[in-house]
Amino acid sequence: MIQTFYPKRILSSSTAGDLLDGVTHALETGTLNILIDFQQVMFMDSTGLSALVIALKQVHKGNGRLALCRLNGQAYMVLEHSGMNKVFEIYETPEAFARSLMDSAGESLTK
Repeated sequence: MIQTFYPKRILSSSTAGDLLDGVTHALETGTLNILIDFQQVMFMDSTGLSALVIALKQVHKGNGRLALCRLNGQAYMVLEHSGMNKVFEIYETPEAFARSLMDSAGESLTK
């Protein structure tokens, strides 16, 4: 199962807490696969980036996967300039992340 979050317009100090609360709640209820869909995000600042890093650490600590998708313009530039685009799993679409999960599950079964 994948829990998808859809930040709206701006990922900054005013919205980052809600995202982290959502990720924490998802993990507490047993969801290990988290997707953050940036389709509606127009702007992300360093606080937003920090929230993503904290979420990633939380998810990894719980042995889950966190991915980002539909990054555009400025939000991707923040990740790229910080080098974090190499740390996060980034997909074009939610379906691409779902396929990746299925591929990983198939690989686990064949080992």
